[in-house]
Amino acid sequence: MPTYRLLVEYDGSKFSGWQILPHGRTVQGVLLEALRKVTGQRELHIFGAGRTDAGVHALGQVASFHTRRSLAVAEVLQALQRILPADVSVLDLRLAAPGFHARHDATGRAYRYQLALRRSAFGKRYSWWVEAPLNLQAMTEAAQALVGRHDFGPFSRRVKEQKSTLVEVEEVRVVEVGGVVLIRVVASHFLWNQMRRMVGVLVEVGRGALRPQEVRQLLRGEKALPPVAAPAAGLFLEAVRYPQEPFPLPPLLPVGLPPWGLAVPVATLAQEEAP
Repeated sequence: MPTYRLLVEYDGSKFSGWQILPHGRTVQGVLLEALRKVTGQRELHIFGAGRTDAGVHALGQVASFHTRRSLAVAEVLQALQRILPADVSVLDLRLAAPGFHARHDATGRAYRYQLALRRSAFGKRYSWWVEAPLNLQAMTEAAQALVGRHDFGPFSRRVKEQKSTLVEVEEVRVVEVGGVVLIRVVASHFLWNQMRRMVGVLVEVGRGALRPQEVRQLLRGEKALPPVAAPAAGLFLEAVRYPQEPFPLPPLLPVGLPPWGLAVPVATLAQEEAP
């Protein structure tokens, strides 16, 4: 049975998450129905690399599925783009190695979180507006405490459902671009709600409610996590890594938000136009 691989982006605002549920619109369900319609094969099943929650977006979700017979890849891809709803797009479809599994074969994932530093009419779906000023230097210092192999059980929900709560975090970056604070985390995998709770902790550090050095106490379970989990809206699955493949990450720039910091002040324009 041929195995195929999809690269998918989606706006998660109107989805109940990736995974098919008894009730609610899901990304997996929308993709599966489209594939069944295009291929005429009703017994298809599709697997995603990341089980994103309700409201979470993806810039580079990877999915895999098997078919009874070979597909005309270009034709299927074109057909998918015609029938999929506007908030889901298949960027690539290709034949994969036999037995490839989007989730089980993944060796790393990158997630991004967007914090808006001002209220925006466009921001609610794609960011968390944080009103208080943020100390980015303190957040960057705290972020480094999260790098390495740690037990992230205190940062996760549904701990009892996890085989292990050990996670290798390879990188945590905190940058500001045009009035948006972007937090990128690259890790072996992510526990349930781990990324959103990590962001919540970093925001508390930025607000001054936590000191950077207290993050290690949180990891060790010596101090209770603050009851702050970042909203789903600002979270994006950026990319998934596989063995012996390049792992390019998208530019760390705001998605779905106006380029506030790049706007030219009205006063400056007036001066330039003056005779």
